[in-house]
Amino acid sequence: MAGAAKKIFKKGDLLIREGEIGDRAYVLETGSVEILVQREGALIQIGTRGAGSIIGEMAMIDDKPRTATVRALEDCHVMEISRDDFAHRVDSADPILKMVMRVIMTRYRDMISRSQFVQLSSATSAETTENDDELHKLAVNAIKIHNELQAALEKNELMLYYQPIIDLQNLKITGFEALMRWQHPERGMISPGVFIPVAEESGLIVDLSQWALGVACDAVKALRQAANPKLIGEQQLTVSVNFSVKDFSSGKFYDQVLSTMREKKTDPSYIHLEITESLLMEAPGPAKEALEKCRAQGISISIDDFGTGYSSLSYLHYFPIDILKIDQSFIRSMSKQPSSSALVRSIIGLAHNLNMRVIAEGIENEHEASILRTLGCEECQGFWFAKPMPLPDALKFVQNWTPPKMS
Repeated sequence: MAGAAKKIFKKGDLLIREGEIGDRAYVLETGSVEILVQREGALIQIGTRGAGSIIGEMAMIDDKPRTATVRALEDCHVMEISRDDFAHRVDSADPILKMVMRVIMTRYRDMISRSQFVQLSSATSAETTENDDELHKLAVNAIKIHNELQAALEKNELMLYYQPIIDLQNLKITGFEALMRWQHPERGMISPGVFIPVAEESGLIVDLSQWALGVACDAVKALRQAANPKLIGEQQLTVSVNFSVKDFSSGKFYDQVLSTMREKKTDPSYIHLEITESLLMEAPGPAKEALEKCRAQGISISIDDFGTGYSSLSYLHYFPIDILKIDQSFIRSMSKQPSSSALVRSIIGLAHNLNMRVIAEGIENEHEASILRTLGCEECQGFWFAKPMPLPDALKFVQNWTPPKMS
């Protein structure tokens, strides 16, 4: 987060002075503060705030003087949010900002009601407090994750795990999907389901994606060099890297991808780009142009989680897609619901008619793999073959993997 910094205020220090122009806000990480207003020459306490609170946000919005003084009741560790960063979030219509705005308005109403000693009914007050507290927690948590995630990128706390992609017909390794992981120094491994949405909403995903591409370029060369030829299919090993709608928003996607590959001296055919159906729906023009340029360089394009969106059939002919990846939700129900099996068969047939390959995701047992092989699915990935693994384990995998037996 641009302009973000960690600061310490000692007990008795003023974080904010009433009447000053506000140029920053704070997220209180530890400690507590009191909120004071000037009345008849004396400072009157109208409230307190503890860890997890946002302080000073109002002046960041309306450019008016501070409406209260905030003083540390004990030593406080805070995260500072600059006006420039706040303005950037307004301009980008960040969903996180929208949550914070709700917090701001709630706090503003709270300040007004407290300063004028207006009492709400107990029922209304309890309901509002409960909802606002929950909203407040969501907003603060999203901001903290964003800040810590940006720091994680700078401190090399992020890593890529690699899940093998297997040729179903001959049980050979064809490649890997690179999956982002965050090893937090205090909280351990943080789920991508937690930090990826925050990264996408804030725009940080663009930096994460370019970092992932660079790491994947190094990894694919190491994997190809280490691989046992007997375990590798006719198509030499590739690594797939995921990209989102945000990656295409600046119009520089193709240039950034090509620049990274040239810097890493990576053959473009070694890398596959994975996109989702949401990208096809939300940014069809910029995505099509950028992907066509990438494909012209020899980079293959995969569409991930195929079948879960609404644009699948209408956009398949429009975009330069080489591979369809069938979402694991269809695989899960394939053996239980005939309609799911028929749908998977239709997707495979559609892909083949369009000269596309098919990869099935989420294979967990031999039965699923056997059905897919019978249906003509070329490749798959899933826990039955291997879970995502760090690069050292992936290097061992391509050297001595023992394929499972299939009837």
